[in-house]
Amino acid sequence: MEKTIKKIEHHLLLNIPLSESGNQLYKEKEIIDGDYELVFGEFFIAVVLPMMNNDFQYYVNNSINSNKSSHNEWFNIGVGSLLYFIQNNWTGPFINEQLDNLLPLQKLAITSLSLQDQLNENITKIELLYLAKIILANEQLQKSFPSTFWWLLRSNYIHQLILEEASAVLFNDSENLIKQIIESNIVKDDALKTLFNVEVAQFYSYYTRIQTSEQYLENALATAKLNLKLLGALGKRTKYQEQEKPQLYLKLKVDKEFFPYRKCDKLPKVINLSDDLRLEKIEFSEKVKEVELGSIEETVIMAKCFQLKVSQPKDELTDEEIITYLNSIIDNTKNWSLKVSSLYQRCLIESTHKRTIERSLSQLEYLIEQLKSKKTPVSYRMDLFFASGMNSIWTFKQQLANTMFNLGMIKGALDLYLNQSLWEDVIVCYTVLEMKHKAAEVIRQQLDKKPTVKLWCLLGDATQEVQHYETAWKLSGEKSSRVQRHLGFYYYAKQQYTEAIPHLKLSVELNHMQENVWIRLGFAALQIEDWKLAASSYRKYTSLEQSSFEVWNNLAKTYIKLGDKSRAWRALQDAIKCNFDKWEIWDNLMIVSTDLGYFGEVIRCYHRILDIKGEHIDIEVLTILSKAIINNLNDADRNPSQRNLQKALELFGRITASVSSNSDIWRLYAELTLQKNNEIDNQKAAQYFQRAYRAAVADSRWFKNVKDANNVLDTCVRLAEANLYNLHNVAVAHKRTILGSAKLSLQSVVKKIKDLNWEDQSGILENLEKVENKLKLIVDELEKLKTT
Repeated sequence: MEKTIKKIEHHLLLNIPLSESGNQLYKEKEIIDGDYELVFGEFFIAVVLPMMNNDFQYYVNNSINSNKSSHNEWFNIGVGSLLYFIQNNWTGPFINEQLDNLLPLQKLAITSLSLQDQLNENITKIELLYLAKIILANEQLQKSFPSTFWWLLRSNYIHQLILEEASAVLFNDSENLIKQIIESNIVKDDALKTLFNVEVAQFYSYYTRIQTSEQYLENALATAKLNLKLLGALGKRTKYQEQEKPQLYLKLKVDKEFFPYRKCDKLPKVINLSDDLRLEKIEFSEKVKEVELGSIEETVIMAKCFQLKVSQPKDELTDEEIITYLNSIIDNTKNWSLKVSSLYQRCLIESTHKRTIERSLSQLEYLIEQLKSKKTPVSYRMDLFFASGMNSIWTFKQQLANTMFNLGMIKGALDLYLNQSLWEDVIVCYTVLEMKHKAAEVIRQQLDKKPTVKLWCLLGDATQEVQHYETAWKLSGEKSSRVQRHLGFYYYAKQQYTEAIPHLKLSVELNHMQENVWIRLGFAALQIEDWKLAASSYRKYTSLEQSSFEVWNNLAKTYIKLGDKSRAWRALQDAIKCNFDKWEIWDNLMIVSTDLGYFGEVIRCYHRILDIKGEHIDIEVLTILSKAIINNLNDADRNPSQRNLQKALELFGRITASVSSNSDIWRLYAELTLQKNNEIDNQKAAQYFQRAYRAAVADSRWFKNVKDANNVLDTCVRLAEANLYNLHNVAVAHKRTILGSAKLSLQSVVKKIKDLNWEDQSGILENLEKVENKLKLIVDELEKLKTT
């Protein structure tokens, strides 16, 4: 019997038809066949209906706990209720008739599932989700059916999607469920392991936990023995394109047989592009081999799309990558929910481009009709639904309105927004139509029908009157994070940061999963120089969203202000991972690395800045780097800095190739070259000192400035020393040339300084004396050569 139960659970999770027959499988067959209403049969009428009161949850748990023989019935009702709820809000076809037997639960369901937040106003049959969650959360049922943990995880994810705010309660509860599922026996099968990892990757992508999402995606790829690689090949994208250019394509490799899956014959069609310039598909010069996959393997590709979407910056390159993955699913999948989901995701991308926006609009209209249509059986629609990332029907309608808005069809979009109770978008439409007063009027009309926290907040946004937020706060029982967020944003927009901070802080205390609040709280704290609050806010933001280089950069700034440069250095390392091409971040990292003694990192940063800018001069950093190497100081890792000598010389060689007129750079280059301590490099150093001298005296007013004068005098001393040192093993004629050139340089400098009659200040006379001593040595050497 236990083996049969596990097999049934396996089939239900994968939605694969059962081959067995028998009374004990009757309800499971109804679920897999998509006949969800039938699970509310005799048992439901006899046992569940009498419980319809305020203690419903207590009576359900009591009934499950007291009668183990009824567990199978309860399990089927829980799973069937969840899937029936999804049918009516996601996959369709949608059932307009209410379930009269469950109507008494509706008010209780709304209260219980709202979690101090507002539920989406377009949900239907909310009581089904409530019933499912109560049943699936029962501990005794979870012992009888280990897959109950997984079904409850799925319920939590669906629950999150009907809330308007990310819920910390659901997130934490779901993470615990994930741990329990991993520890259970239900995920030993490779197909289930892959599916589980995909669903968890989707879950973490939704909450923008990028690193964790990547980890589960890697697990799914490994279990499915699937290799995905984006490659380039020559091809044409437009009808009149003559020259082929590199185009992306997805190379797939599978090292096993496909996992079992069902093929759906009635899939949504792809609307043609019908553009006068762009081709329907990229025409590659050489045919790209297409690898057909099973549906479970395709869910891994779909998860990769969502992971890219949240982890990469939103730009055309990212869109190209995502569309390449999506097209592999669109062109090949035989799974209904994957087809719908991939087409919808492509619509999102295409709605932002002028050549594809019309196709996006047509495709969305068609998909909405397909959701309503009864042509495809419910059972096929539910295959791999939880791994497909498919959106709800109201999300489809909202995106249709968004696309119409982008096309300038403002009134058409407005009608859809009104129909879907999308009041924020209604306000935007009326603002564009220069009828902002109408937005406030519509919201007031809705308030007269049913006052809600959200509507009072939106009225405050529309009228910019604080008392409306205060009304919303009272209506929420002083528990709404939304109200405090709106209030905080109200003051933030006016740059009244001191007033904004208390409201933003209270909002994240009530719901810490609000990235947009944390980032504003951090910035507001930065403006009033509350470094501790700024650091804690930005740190919290980065735990929720790791891909913003500005936040990492600002976090580093707060650490520097707090005197914690080590943490600033680590924050900047994360910043460059998010944006490799922002030279300012590399500059910040270079400066902090210099302060901490990460000299190898200093050189790397300087090279990267040169890659981006082409030219960059930071004498202070170069001076510290050079002195550390010359004096062989220990770096941050307690290693001698001399090991960076060769890399530093390469860096100076690159800098001087583009900047040849900076005396300081040539001097530092010369000093470092002397560290090689061989005849050839010593001669090079002398040449670099000569370049330093020429650059220093290029300004005709150098001798009138204390700093410049001292710099020239010091350069002359080092030039003389280098030339005198290089006289060994040199022909007499060449010695005369070296010394003669040095003599002229030093004499010119001495004369210029003496002509101004400098008083003994700022070390000029002392440095002048040093130059005169070196000049005397050079003259003496020249005299000796006359007798040679």
